[in-house]
Order: sequence, then C-alpha cells, then structure tokens
Amino acid sequence: MLTERPDWHGKVLRLAIFATCFARTVPTCAQVLHASGPLPSFEVISVRPSLPGEGSSRTVRPDRFEVKAATLNELITYAYGIVFDRQLSGSSGWMGTEKFTIEAKPDDVEAAALNRLSHNDRDEQMRLMVQSLLAERFGLSVSFETKELPVYALVVAKGGLKCARDSSPPAISDSSRPRFAWSAAPPPPPPPPGYVPPTPDEARSLAQQPLHFRTRGWPFWLVVTMLSHQPELGGRPVVDKTGLDGSYDCEASWSRDGADGPGQSFFTAIQEQMGLKLEPEKGNVETVVVDHADRPSEN
Repeated sequence: MLTERPDWHGKVLRLAIFATCFARTVPTCAQVLHASGPLPSFEVISVRPSLPGEGSSRTVRPDRFEVKAATLNELITYAYGIVFDRQLSGSSGWMGTEKFTIEAKPDDVEAAALNRLSHNDRDEQMRLMVQSLLAERFGLSVSFETKELPVYALVVAKGGLKCARDSSPPAISDSSRPRFAWSAAPPPPPPPPGYVPPTPDEARSLAQQPLHFRTRGWPFWLVVTMLSHQPELGGRPVVDKTGLDGSYDCEASWSRDGADGPGQSFFTAIQEQMGLKLEPEKGNVETVVVDHADRPSEN
C-alpha cells in the first residue's frame, strides 16, 4: 500500500489511466483504439457549453454516457484510449480549455446488447460510440502516427528480484485488468485491518514522510501499473520487460522528490528494495493526430 494518501479507494491506486505496456504481447507501446468497421452511435445526443463553476464528472453505463465540464482533448483521450499527453497532437488551444457537458443515450436495443457484454468489451464499444459522437458534433477527424518517444523499460535488476512469489489468494484477478485508458479502475486491495484515513492535518504531515508500498496478493501487472503512475516518471509509459507473471509480495519505501523527509529516491528504492530497475529508452508509441475539429454544433 501507499501510506501517504488520505483516501484509500480514490487515491492509493488511481489506475484509470492504464499506461503500462507489455512487451511480450504488444510490439508498439500504448496502442490506441481503432474502429474495425462502421462506428456504432448513440440515438440521442445533447451537447452544451458547461456552466461556470460546473463540476466535472463522468457516468458511463450501458444506457447512458454523460460527462460534465470536459474539454475536447479529454473526450478524445477517452474515445481513443490515450494513456499519456504525448500521444495526442494537433489540437488547438480551445480544445484544451473550453469545457462541455454531454448527455448521450443509445436506443433500447443497443443498450440491452451493451449490457450483455463483458466490462472490457462494453467499455470498448462505448468509446467507439463516443468517437462517432465527436465526429458528428465536433466535426472531429484524426489520423494515427507511430512515433519514437521516451519510455521506461522495467527490468529485473542485476542483483535479482527481491519480491517473493506470493501464493496467497489474489486480491485482484487478471480479468480485472482494464483494456484502455480512463476505464473504471479495478478495485484496490482492501486496506489493512484497523486502517483509518488520516485527517487533513495528518495528510499534510504524511506528504513529507516516505511512502510505503506493499503488494501482497497483487498480480504483477498491477504492480507495474502502480509504478508507472508515479510522478517521478514524468508521464512516460512503462514497458514491462521482466517476463514476470502471477502474484508477488513486493515492499518498498521512498521519499517524493522535493520532500523534506528521509528516505531513498523512487528509482533507488525500486532497485535496492524490490530488485527492479527502470531504464530510460526510446520506444514506438502510437499517437493520435487531430486533423480537424470545430466547436460543437447546436443541439
């Protein structure tokens, strides 16, 4: 676990952006969602500029897609499964600043069909429907380019892995692995017995203390995903080249960059305490290029 965060379920493992690439099966890192045929579409769509002070939110259900106070860049990120900023280029200034509220519904037959799909298949279908919405209401057209961009390769360090193989019942199954970015995150493992979230004052103090990370019962893909979201990586994707699978009991503590507290840096702690190493390198990353977009048409 990461003991620095005050909200266990909301912040300890915020994995909605699945930025990890698996070298064993994915030749190009951070691939995006392409339509393989005609795009499915919503029956009813409402698009309007967000009201001043309107809070952002997102609801994705088989019978409804609703976002509040979202920019077009955020909508594109969702629709195409983009996992980090450098995967999107060509957008105009207004696309990252002006916010929109959207309500969209499929017809009853489509909603029933979506409800019968697995979570990941339904998630993919909803993203394709949002691609259709963006083309229809924002005039969005995009192209795809594979670029060589900075990534981190996760490898086993020279001293060997220091995480023990874990035979305890898994806290999260492999079937919970999200397929695309901005998916509903798999639930984190439960907090330890007696865990009490810190008060705001305690949270501020904890922010200066070393983070403590324990992964008992986690599948290794979830360990890699957590590591890939640490701010020390600067948003680079992580390519898993360890060849490890199954569950491992890993533990490490480190201090955030700029924190006054004691402790090793993130990169040192991962290597010396977990036996893993993050090596900077270049990797092929599929990107989305905005060729054209307009402010949305009126309802």
